Amino acid sequence: MTPPGGESGARRRNSGASGRDGRRRSGDRERVSHRSGGRRAGGERTRGNRDPSAGMSTTPGRHGVVHLEPDIVRELHATARPGKGEILVKVFGEAAAAFMADDLDEAIRLGEQAKHLALRSGAVREFLGQAYYGVGKWSEAGRELAAFRRLSGSTEQNPLLADVYRAMQKPERAIELCDEVDARSVSRPVLFEASIVAAGALADVGRLDDAIARLEALELRPPVVETHHVRAWYALGDLLERRGRFTQAREYFEAVAAADDEMTDAVERAARLRSRG
Repeated sequence: MTPPGGESGARRRNSGASGRDGRRRSGDRERVSHRSGGRRAGGERTRGNRDPSAGMSTTPGRHGVVHLEPDIVRELHATARPGKGEILVKVFGEAAAAFMADDLDEAIRLGEQAKHLALRSGAVREFLGQAYYGVGKWSEAGRELAAFRRLSGSTEQNPLLADVYRAMQKPERAIELCDEVDARSVSRPVLFEASIVAAGALADVGRLDDAIARLEALELRPPVVETHHVRAWYALGDLLERRGRFTQAREYFEAVAAADDEMTDAVERAARLRSRG
């Protein structure tokens, strides 16, 4: 079939992904915030939406030495305790390198050191929130992501924070946070992620039709298919299957499989639905 994105998924960008919503691969750290390892209450995994290590490069070492972008260095110096700017940059770089190497315990240890040096650093608090999310420490993740939201005024991590509230059995708060995300001020991936998390939270409270409608309102037939489209297809297929709309669910799983047959378990799910006749 022709997937909702069109053209058999051939014109697809950015296929790397991570997650537990059927995904097989743990993914890479193409953007650290797009690879958070936590599990949400519904069994899926979401991703953050900004990358504290974007623009960083590494050189060999235990976890590598991270070279930070100038804007990150400026932010760290501006928020560091007096005389602690250089050591903060060093510690935060080491924390980011540990995160990128999947050593989340070390990333958290170093991130906490960085926080001690710069309590009001949005970059540090965002980073720690994602690291805690990655090991499933919901209370700590929520604390840090809420601090980032407060310090930065940004809603870009609202989907991740909302997912934390889902894990803590507070779906109503999760929906509120996703509703705060303004399509005019965030990227398309962030907007899609907010809708995916909101749909999951709506399903948590038994509003399955509203969850489906939330995803169906997205642009699901793009001229170029990207990761956020495929994530939305998978989430919608899952909800449609739960609603008993098996033919439509199968079509979305087939679309996901056409875009990347190794990214998820969509091949198996589509086959199972085909066997239902």
